[in-house]
Amino acid sequence: MSDFKKIKEILEKIARKYNCKIWICEKIGKRISFIEGLKAGKEFFMPPQIVYEDNEIIIFTENLTETNDEFHTLLKEVIYLVHNR
Repeated sequence: MSDFKKIKEILEKIARKYNCKIWICEKIGKRISFIEGLKAGKEFFMPPQIVYEDNEIIIFTENLTETNDEFHTLLKEVIYLVHNR
């Protein structure tokens, strides 16, 4: 399975389990750009919140009300896969 498909599967699992929308953007200088296809969940029309940010990527969520160890484990796996794609 390609890393892209694995990332997408994990994002979809997070979106289902935590009833949220999650997507990944890439930093390009001072701008950020959505990475096509790396999003999951339905639109909630709520303000997005940043759940992870480093020098290369930002991960946003919408409607994420609580997290736990499993969420953070899944998020770390996504981060690793995105950086090594």
